[in-house]
Amino acid sequence: MDLATPRLVLRPLARGDAPALRGIVTRPEVGRMLYLFPAGMTVAQAGTFIDDWAWRGGTRMRLGIEAGGRLVGSIGASDGAEPEIVCFLAPEAWGRGLAREAVTAFCAALFDRFGVPALRAWAFTDNAASARVLEACGFVRTGEGTGTSAQRLEPAPVWLYRMPRADREARR
Repeated sequence: MDLATPRLVLRPLARGDAPALRGIVTRPEVGRMLYLFPAGMTVAQAGTFIDDWAWRGGTRMRLGIEAGGRLVGSIGASDGAEPEIVCFLAPEAWGRGLAREAVTAFCAALFDRFGVPALRAWAFTDNAASARVLEACGFVRTGEGTGTSAQRLEPAPVWLYRMPRADREARR
């Protein structure tokens, strides 16, 4: 699945992206907001992650986010009746509306191509920027929970989000 927006290309991650991906997710300001990536992740482990999350026909996938021909982040979704999305960017790409652009395009593709009834997401409560992106894209906060991160010592509070298909269609 390849998607293009005015400033971005969302495309399948390739093994050659492993060094750049590792360079983003091992930065503490990024990695501690994600559940999966240890601070000591190696390039080989990043390559394994890319292989594990390659698209195989369902909603479960991870795409690279390119801006100006350079990998600046990733976006993806889980399997399930209401897939959970995740998106992250390198700090140098923050504050320019790129996350909102990527999430908007990706969610539209999930709804249009897979016909899912709703999408879910979560953000650590100390990640106000991600919460703003989700809300700007049409996600509604539905509650709170606890999340873990490979780069946090203990579980931490998260905000839970959901976007029903009907809400997305009403925003069109």
